[in-house]
Amino acid sequence: MSENPDHDMPDLTCQDVVTHFLHRDVKAIAYYEPVVHEGLDAEGVHQLRVSARRLRSELRAMNRVLPPQPWTDLEGDLKWLGSTLGELRDLEVLRGLFEAHLDPGTELRSAVMVALDGRREKRQRDVVVALNSARYARMIKRLGRLAKHPHLGEIADTPAAELFMAPLWDAACGYFGAIGDPYERRSDEALHRVRIASKKCRYNFEVASLFLGDPASVVAASLEEIQDVLGQVHDRVVAVMFLDTLKFPEEVDLEVRRAMRAEIGVLRPQWIAHFEAARRGILEVFSVK
Repeated sequence: MSENPDHDMPDLTCQDVVTHFLHRDVKAIAYYEPVVHEGLDAEGVHQLRVSARRLRSELRAMNRVLPPQPWTDLEGDLKWLGSTLGELRDLEVLRGLFEAHLDPGTELRSAVMVALDGRREKRQRDVVVALNSARYARMIKRLGRLAKHPHLGEIADTPAAELFMAPLWDAACGYFGAIGDPYERRSDEALHRVRIASKKCRYNFEVASLFLGDPASVVAASLEEIQDVLGQVHDRVVAVMFLDTLKFPEEVDLEVRRAMRAEIGVLRPQWIAHFEAARRGILEVFSVK
């Protein structure tokens, strides 16, 4: 394999790539922040979290070409925001799962919802405090300035492929190393690590899709499918763990536990086909023509 694939690439510079993702994600954050702040709309919370986490992941994918400051501090702020929103979003996901699995009017459903609502109220307060904080205000100002002037220095006009292909190669090799044999039997925790590794690799290929086009986009789409499947597995694992915290007698929630574990069993192997598709796509990106 070669690190220099023979694909036709748009004549994009490093600055073109960095500002593209900054503009897109800053615009999304600016759109969804009032939605969350005013009503704590569940979908608004999700989209604001997605925007913050996506931008952080894109910056990490580009960190080898970005100067340490102010990008390191910005990544920390985005991690903080994503984590704060994520705790509330995770509770919304749990609520949806239990609504689908527990019959209305039962004592079990009522007890679960009361417990979830208590935790959600606290997390909602945390989100409001975060969005009203000086840290959030500073982050938004910094994002606005960087979207206009990313201050990349002498690398700004360097062709994107020249700078980003080596990190993309490293990301692909690191991903294959992290996954190993996809048919190996793994614990729920190990599958969660597969999901995280797929997410990290995905954003490298999403960045590359700007100058490689469809070949990189195909890889990113397959990696996103892995995230989706293993995300559903993780949600059900977390739901079972949540039931553990409520300490019901075993017979009270045994049926819903069994249903969750059965769904996990069905979902577990589905990521492998998407991994094989991603692997083929990655080999195509770096193939010698």
